[in-house]
Amino acid sequence: MELKKILKRATFLDPFNSFTPGGRDCEIRTDPLTGRNSRILYFPLRDLPSPDYEVFLKKDSGFCPFCPENIEKITPKFNPELFSSSRYSKGEAVCFPNAFPYDENGAVTAITREHFMEIDSFTNELLANAVSCCVEFLKDVILGQPAAVFQSINWNFLPLAGSSIIHPHLQVTASSVSTNYCTDVLKNSGNFDGNLFASLVDYENSAGERFLSDDGFFSWLVAFAPQGIFDVMAISQHYIEPADLHGGRLDALITGILKVLKFIAAVNMVSFNLSIFFVIGEKGFMPHLRMCPRTSIPPLDTSEINYMKMIHNEPMSTLEPEHIARELKKHW
Repeated sequence: MELKKILKRATFLDPFNSFTPGGRDCEIRTDPLTGRNSRILYFPLRDLPSPDYEVFLKKDSGFCPFCPENIEKITPKFNPELFSSSRYSKGEAVCFPNAFPYDENGAVTAITREHFMEIDSFTNELLANAVSCCVEFLKDVILGQPAAVFQSINWNFLPLAGSSIIHPHLQVTASSVSTNYCTDVLKNSGNFDGNLFASLVDYENSAGERFLSDDGFFSWLVAFAPQGIFDVMAISQHYIEPADLHGGRLDALITGILKVLKFIAAVNMVSFNLSIFFVIGEKGFMPHLRMCPRTSIPPLDTSEINYMKMIHNEPMSTLEPEHIARELKKHW
């Protein structure tokens, strides 16, 4: 295992130092799983102001199909020819078909009865019940549709992360067609001598710069080449399928997610994207999580996504992954 990075330096006459020769450094890092590049910019990022949740609440329409008084009347029900339940529920969580799916199998799981929750107010029970509902849906999918092997559990939290409804909810997909991300990982893994995921974990554990924890079920680390402003990963230590997400393994996953949420809140970010990836039957593909906060950059609330990510498909970060790992370990 070799983690590749290229150091770059742009040179210019510095206007802040009497136009004497100067410049700025940056890095191009290659993601060991996908083979895709990310860029680390040494750019002085201002401290983010304390979050103002009222900004989101003021724009809320006031009507929510995921709230308890509407969910039974407004949300779809699963096809009884394909699924064992019209909706799946556990505790406060309810899973139902996505009315606007990305693929032939799409579901939404409302996490809680509460219409709005702050990023660090979720509990282990709420998230465990929500993931369990997603798992029941995915178990039924694979029984009736064995070709739908590309499965994921996803979370867009608040509009900055692409959520059109602020009521906390997960989105679940199962397809016979791989996303670009999984295609890249499978190709890269197939060209690697040995298990790519195990080698990455061993390397990061030995290096210690970005490794966070080994809880017996998942290895937690900060990604070397982040997909966003920063990128936290949890890699399963064994091949598992969604049906295996229960008991101690599920508790370990949720416990880690909650720690990351508290860290994101501590740095005054309020939004994030999360995905848990599975490829059923592919023993070399270790199920794993990637979790990236989303933010806008003051003072103009500039999007962190510009042409480099949107068109060139190269994420950028102004935060060094090694620095994030040092700070995140304090919350572990």
